[in-house]
Amino acid sequence: MSRARRRAKVWRGMAFVAVALLAAACSNTGPITGIDDLADAVSLWNDLGPNSYTFAIERQCFCASEARGPVRITVINGQIVAQIYVDSGASVTGDALGWFPDVDGLFDVLRDAMNEGAHEIRVTYNPANGVPIDFWIDYSENTADEELGFIVTESVQPTS
Repeated sequence: MSRARRRAKVWRGMAFVAVALLAAACSNTGPITGIDDLADAVSLWNDLGPNSYTFAIERQCFCASEARGPVRITVINGQIVAQIYVDSGASVTGDALGWFPDVDGLFDVLRDAMNEGAHEIRVTYNPANGVPIDFWIDYSENTADEELGFIVTESVQPTS
């Protein structure tokens, strides 16, 4: 093989590696520094989100069913006034009250994970109102079953 052909082959290989590294850097895996995306979503929510609303979320975790939900949350004037299990209609009680946040609380979970340097964060925001509609956090690469996620199962509906 001629020197020119070897050089061309090496350059093609280097180009392939560069493209692969760029693709990996643009993917949603690995450490996230998406605080700008979070800030944009929070700003959109603050501008467009209602002060009183209902929505339902389901926790994604390695935990008991009562810790997963789904739970319908009612917020009036910025305060959670009800948390009801969608399937049974029973009220959430005790420690479980803190497991099902309002929209601002979902932002807090994401912000805390980013600030703590979580290993992996995947999040999808609603482009219309900024609500994090689906997210997954792997806090530690080498720890099993500490992951946490949320899925919005019923969209935010303004209430009066």
